[in-house]
Amino acid sequence: MGRLLKGRGYSEGLALAEVLIYSRELPPVPQDPASDPEDDVRRLGEILDKGAKELESLYEDAVGRMGEAQAEIFLAHQTILEDDYSIREPIEALIREEKMNTAAAIDRQFRELAEMFRSMDDELMSERAADFDDIRQMLLRIALSSTVQDISKLDKDAIIAAEELTPSDTVRMDMAHIKGIATRLGGPTAHSAIIARSLGIPYVSGIDDAAEGGLEGHPAILNGTEGWLLVDPDEDEVCRFKESRAEMEAQMKDLEDYIHKPSQTADGRSLEICANIGTPAEAAEAVSAGADGIGLFRSEFLFMDRDDLPSEEEQYLAYRKALAALEGRPLIVRTLDIGGDKKLPALPMPQEDNPFLGLRAIRLTMANPALFRTQLRALLRASAEGNLRIMFPMISSPEELASAKAILNEEKAALAAEGLSVDPPVGMMIEVPSAAVLADVFAREVDFFSIGTNDLTQYTLAVERNNAAVADLYRPDHPAVLRLIAMTAQAAVRAGIPCGMCGESAGDPALAPAFVGMGVTELSMSPKRITAVRKLLGSLTWEECRDMAEALIGAK
Repeated sequence: MGRLLKGRGYSEGLALAEVLIYSRELPPVPQDPASDPEDDVRRLGEILDKGAKELESLYEDAVGRMGEAQAEIFLAHQTILEDDYSIREPIEALIREEKMNTAAAIDRQFRELAEMFRSMDDELMSERAADFDDIRQMLLRIALSSTVQDISKLDKDAIIAAEELTPSDTVRMDMAHIKGIATRLGGPTAHSAIIARSLGIPYVSGIDDAAEGGLEGHPAILNGTEGWLLVDPDEDEVCRFKESRAEMEAQMKDLEDYIHKPSQTADGRSLEICANIGTPAEAAEAVSAGADGIGLFRSEFLFMDRDDLPSEEEQYLAYRKALAALEGRPLIVRTLDIGGDKKLPALPMPQEDNPFLGLRAIRLTMANPALFRTQLRALLRASAEGNLRIMFPMISSPEELASAKAILNEEKAALAAEGLSVDPPVGMMIEVPSAAVLADVFAREVDFFSIGTNDLTQYTLAVERNNAAVADLYRPDHPAVLRLIAMTAQAAVRAGIPCGMCGESAGDPALAPAFVGMGVTELSMSPKRITAVRKLLGSLTWEECRDMAEALIGAK
């Protein structure tokens, strides 16, 4: 019997091959002070220029291997590198004021930026830390004249095992021979996971011993669906692998038939199965995966990694790009959801003892009306060119909603005076218990709900969802959470408005049917889950979904 290492699967599939340990270890960064700070500043400029050229080469390579959508990460890396406020100026200050040598200054600044993102209570944002780690290592390789382990040309099949993979690591891989990826760090929205999914490579993260040298050269089975690595499998386990792979390939082929099938229950009740995205480029990918629309477009990507706030025109063009890819399908854009533990270099924010209960999301934008109005104008302008819907996050009181709508109405009136009359649907997220309890009141004031199960679970159970010490208490299937969801959905039914769900639970096959039975009409999830959920719901009647909901809500 083989040795089983458990993790979390972020790209489905099975692989059987020998383990190849991949290391990006760099030589020690020298800590000697700069003998001539101005010479080190000059050298910094040369390193940044070489880094920009390397990123340009990676982008061109990525376009050829996986298309423009996935290659855009390297354009984002170029933008980071060109950011004087966050990169060049603070590194130059470390060299001049603290007399740090170039390599040490680069190392400190990028580590601090990575740590800032890694600490954020938002999976999408925290996983952007890998982008800064990627750029840091690239620049240090240049500064230290070091090389990276070459995995671009392999002579046999392999499962790559590593501490963590950056986007550039993944692009450099020999896709003809790399059959799977196992890492200790990383998550579903990490760019390496996204790239692995786009290439159909099984990916498992959270394996503590992934980079252990003793695994080198050992045969292993990787299950990217269930999330485990089996080292040194015996003959019976290899036979079961082959049977499972044949079965999985048949299931995947079957699910392809559901990409373009209507989303409905077995008795014909219509639903919407949509996708969550973080950039305009992902909208086209979602459509290819069979999404009925976008249930959550996180607008934060426009505001991160820069020393200024995005202009109205820049935001407008980004929303318009996503709308064009959707070809009439709905696009629900969440207004800026940041604050507390999520910092913006261009927006001073107070230090808070408890950022989860502090100035974040709608509270932050209402406290910065110029920022809020600029985004609302961009959204309103874009709504004239497609099926765009505006959604306010973190609403906790009717007064808060009324204030947000009042500002939106003022901007609508201002645009109408300029000759553009638009009136897109306006909704709100239900992600704090007070909003769920008052759902009947809110339902009279908005055009739709969208339940954010991640925060709703966290706030209902008083459990920080990223805290490993209490991870076992974080339960989206807790009866209290489910009853709040049912309360919200039924309030929407009575008011005659749609009720969506955009938290991670929306794509959980064990819960999705129950949510439909509660009255949820739209489920928004990772694009890779769409066809499986569509098939599952298509096999159940609405009454069966309702029975599942009643059973769960009544659970002890």
